[in-house]
Amino acid sequence: MKLSGSQLVWIIVTEVCAIIGIRISPAIVISQQDTWLSILVGGVIGAALTFLVVHLSILHPNQTLTQFSQSLLGKWLGRMIVLPYLVAWYLFCAGLLREFPGFLQPVLIDRTPLWIMILLLLSLMISLTYSSGITGIGRCCEIIGPVIIFVLIVSFILNVGNADWHQLLPVFSDTGWVNILKGSLGPAFWFPGPFTLLVIIAFMQNPRKALSKSLLGVGLTVFMVFIATLMVLMVFGPNLSAHLRFSYFMYVRTIDILNFIQSVDVFFMFIWIFGVTAQLSLYLFVVSYEMANWFNVKDWRKMIWFSASAIFIIAMLIPNETAFTSYDKFWTSVIFPVCGIALPLILWIISVVKKKTVKI
Repeated sequence: MKLSGSQLVWIIVTEVCAIIGIRISPAIVISQQDTWLSILVGGVIGAALTFLVVHLSILHPNQTLTQFSQSLLGKWLGRMIVLPYLVAWYLFCAGLLREFPGFLQPVLIDRTPLWIMILLLLSLMISLTYSSGITGIGRCCEIIGPVIIFVLIVSFILNVGNADWHQLLPVFSDTGWVNILKGSLGPAFWFPGPFTLLVIIAFMQNPRKALSKSLLGVGLTVFMVFIATLMVLMVFGPNLSAHLRFSYFMYVRTIDILNFIQSVDVFFMFIWIFGVTAQLSLYLFVVSYEMANWFNVKDWRKMIWFSASAIFIIAMLIPNETAFTSYDKFWTSVIFPVCGIALPLILWIISVVKKKTVKI
């Protein structure tokens, strides 16, 4: 299984689906009309985190997180380091799998039971992951990614008439740097993809391009989320946007050109389903592949069935939408600082020290 540079870029860009879908409103609650500044600050932090994890992966060519952590720290300690990541990937995939159908159900197909929608999405994930692995997911993102970017640009253009730049005022004075920084943390950790680069860089055809391609993907993602945040704020204002769980999708529903172009949200949802499916498939692959490495299972595809079952059970155990508030706080305050900063930094320092020791 191999990934090209362009496939890596578009895999990262598909993160736009989740970030625009579920991360804008929580940031607006904190940063209000200055959320666009939070997105820019978050983009800088996200680029720095991307640099860290990609550079760590490049130091261990053709090895995923589970493999190089064991080579650095030994069999048992290396496995212990990976455990928080496995838990995080299961929780993230289950959370997104629960949240996205939970949004589609009342908007498009309100009579369909939630568990059926989750099961259908899970079936698509299993099919794509089992049949072609990371290569097929990369090709899928290579097709879907440009379409998502095009759809976003069209949505921005069609709603220019409803935008009011006065909604962005006053800049900074009402919010302050503390809240701007707090609002940036959520998006910052999502921009590089929650820790998946620690695994998928190992499949790059040309690892030398991994850093430049990863930063390009993050940069494009940050730019699109930045514009989407501006448009949501200018159309709804900070007060209303903060109370909308899925503010961007509500933004799309306001598109109305001369009473002719209306109800385009159904088309946008259709495109988003493909993007979210590709993203969920990526996390299913990552957690299945790393579970196989953790248990020394040669055929990683055997772990798909266990991982998919666990993800389905966790998703069904999430009671309702209000649970996602605690879920988001747990990610921002615990999982991201540990798995996104602390552990990669420790592994990077050990890797650099060991390489210097070998040279001496």
